[in-house]
Amino acid sequence: MKTGIKEPAFTRQERGSAARQKLIQAGLKIYSEVGFESASTRNLAAAAGVNIAAIPYYFGSKEGLYLAVIDHIVDYYQKNLGEGLDEIRQALKDEKTTQAEYLDLLDGYIRRMLHFVLEENSQECAQISRIYTREQMDPTSAFQKLFQGFIGVLRETIEALVATILGRDACSPEVKLITVTLIGQVTTFKSSRVTVLHQMGWNRYDEKRITEIERIVTFNVNTLMHAHQKKDATV
Repeated sequence: MKTGIKEPAFTRQERGSAARQKLIQAGLKIYSEVGFESASTRNLAAAAGVNIAAIPYYFGSKEGLYLAVIDHIVDYYQKNLGEGLDEIRQALKDEKTTQAEYLDLLDGYIRRMLHFVLEENSQECAQISRIYTREQMDPTSAFQKLFQGFIGVLRETIEALVATILGRDACSPEVKLITVTLIGQVTTFKSSRVTVLHQMGWNRYDEKRITEIERIVTFNVNTLMHAHQKKDATV
């Protein structure tokens, strides 16, 4: 029966864009569940609801689709965590930035990261976390793309901030290890989520729990930085 409502006319480009997005979303799901090696083009196409020929047509191969998924993850990280890094880089360029302001920037960014990794409020976020963890445990050739796209940028920016606060060379092993320690305090609550919840007797990271974690982590960060500053002052 005709309703008088016309169906929207989609161009080939629009249909192609929709198919690509469906495949990327399917890639997030399948790659996060079984990993790159175990994912089949048949399952990927089925999850996207497209013909299996769409994968080589739009991405060249299963690997090409995986690289597109990694690009999607990089974009996701940049959207959620990139703004704070831009603020830090601008402050590092400004000679008027004070030591207290540098410390506030570090404290603020650690808080931002903590909320980002704990507030897993969507299926996509959970899928991205699993793919990231897989790349840490069993890296593929795509890891370099993930590292250069965002992970390395994040770490280099925090290293530069830590080095400025401590008056040290950002390329020094000590600054790099301090940065790993700072970030590690945050990421452990994601990578060891089940263990932490079990140990604490919690069901999930709700707002109250996140506040408790934030208090401890930020205290540790500030204590660590002040300890290194004090050590340098006595040398």
